[in-house]
Amino acid sequence: MDQHQFKISLPVGTKLLVSVVVLLLVVIGFLSTSAILLLTQDKTAYTYQSQTTEAFFAGREFSDKARQLLDALRVYMGNIDPTKPISSEQAARLRNFVENQSDLLGVTLQIVDVKTAAARPLVSSMSAQALSQYQLNGDSLVLTPGMLKKAMPQLLTDSYYFINLSKLGQVPVLGVLLADLKYKDDPAGLPVALATTTLSGFAKEVRSSDLSIANREGTVLFSTDPGLMFTPTNVSDEPLFQASLKEKTQSTTREYEFNGVRYLGGYNRPGYEVTVLTKTEWRKAMSAAYALTEQFILLGIMAICVAIIIAIFFARRLTGPLNQLYGATTEITRGNFDVDLIPQSKDEIGALTSSFLIMSKRIQGLIVESVRKAHLENEVAIASTVQQTLLPAPDYQDSKVILHGHYQSATECGGDWWGYFTLGNKMAIMIADATGHGLPSALITASARSCFSVIQNLAEENNFNLSPKEMLSYANRVVYEAASGQIMMTFFVAVIDFDTGKLAYSSAGHNPPWVFKKTGDKFVLKSLVTLGMRLGEKRDNRDFEEKTIDIASGDQFFLYTDGLIEGKNVQGDMYGKKKMKQLVESQLANSPTDVVNALVTDFMAYNEGKMLDDDVTLAVMRFL
Repeated sequence: MDQHQFKISLPVGTKLLVSVVVLLLVVIGFLSTSAILLLTQDKTAYTYQSQTTEAFFAGREFSDKARQLLDALRVYMGNIDPTKPISSEQAARLRNFVENQSDLLGVTLQIVDVKTAAARPLVSSMSAQALSQYQLNGDSLVLTPGMLKKAMPQLLTDSYYFINLSKLGQVPVLGVLLADLKYKDDPAGLPVALATTTLSGFAKEVRSSDLSIANREGTVLFSTDPGLMFTPTNVSDEPLFQASLKEKTQSTTREYEFNGVRYLGGYNRPGYEVTVLTKTEWRKAMSAAYALTEQFILLGIMAICVAIIIAIFFARRLTGPLNQLYGATTEITRGNFDVDLIPQSKDEIGALTSSFLIMSKRIQGLIVESVRKAHLENEVAIASTVQQTLLPAPDYQDSKVILHGHYQSATECGGDWWGYFTLGNKMAIMIADATGHGLPSALITASARSCFSVIQNLAEENNFNLSPKEMLSYANRVVYEAASGQIMMTFFVAVIDFDTGKLAYSSAGHNPPWVFKKTGDKFVLKSLVTLGMRLGEKRDNRDFEEKTIDIASGDQFFLYTDGLIEGKNVQGDMYGKKKMKQLVESQLANSPTDVVNALVTDFMAYNEGKMLDDDVTLAVMRFL
């Protein structure tokens, strides 16, 4: 009982350990803190210097480009009388000017009503070579009345205005407007010239910061951040931009916080009423300081471990078996259960050592089992999420079609996907199969599904043409960037136009779907074969063949993946396309749901209850 009540205040071994550890902590802490503070100050100064340099050169590059275009437009407009028709010589001079500028896309001269911003074109010239080189459409490089109305106040005061004409998926485009203020009060209107130029390769030396160029209204004209570059963005609420408007200095740097994020930033005003903004997240700028902190911590731990070993060596005779047991418990807390302890006495300490060994082995077994169960539960959760978010409703019906689909994964995570959406009097349907199955393939199908969600949204906003080959080209880029060329995906897309009775289709190496054309009481099979390599084999691929086929009431459309025809029974024999064709043809008189259910039932019976070899996906559509 006395032993049970006795309390050790501080053992000799512990005193030695505590003394050594505290001394090391003080020394390492002092040296580490001093070094980290110095490095932080140095990194801050270096970041500010880099931002100042980048903002200066980017601003000079922008102002030089703007000056050249404005000077050229002034010379050209000075030789034109807007009250008279444009002569062929003047039009030819404009064409020569446009064709001699490598990065100039085109120039348009128009008469603009100052009050309504209505525009009447006088002459226009586009560089076919530049438009082809940058894959641009000249019709997109025009100003709307809303844009002109927004630009009019600055045009009437400064005679120039800059506008961002960039669109998602294209190179950055800058519009430069110049007004001839001699005709400011002319009732016929104000002559305004628009020159469009690419900013491809602009500010390519900027690497350490996010750089943006904004006009005095805060509208972004250029940014190294695509999220700011290709969407209508205004940075007037950013503290750095507000400071550039209030302060009289041409350039400065500062630390600030915006939307809960800490930044190091700076600005430069190169002229032409624009501001160059540069900013870097504090955590990114101080990554080297954080890395040094981790290294100091690691070195400190190593030094403390060495000190502990030395202290244990000298205190070993005092602590004996208890130190061994303590060391074993320390290893257990670190996750090392391979502890080799030999009981050195047949007393309570020996019994405790033996019990400790049994306990550690049991804990190790429980942890291994828990990790295995957690892994399985995580896979099931991921698979469930993928299935719920990727796949559409299996049934769809309207006045034009009846559709039913089926999906069954070979494992918790599948690599097949199918989907559809309607847009006006059109309907798109697609089916895909990523190489392999499991979590990587499921993630690629998630990327493809997100891609087609974007395509659907763009099409609803009239910003995307529902062409199967264009949809595949767009999806190919997404799959390639998501999988880095490691996972491929076969894909088939069809777009049905119910106004024309046409079905347009393209394939990226997918199994050709079938159209069963109804002729009287019979059906004639048509295999939809087109050329095209799998998605993800190379970054840019537009070589997808697109074909069309007529559709009529009663025709049926059948899509599937290779998991159906290549599924094997226990003897190793594949189900096969012939067997699938016979069963589908025997069910065509029934509903699409009956066709799918009959085929799935027959396939699962052929599979004989074993695990599926691959994911199985199919869909049947009947045209009403």
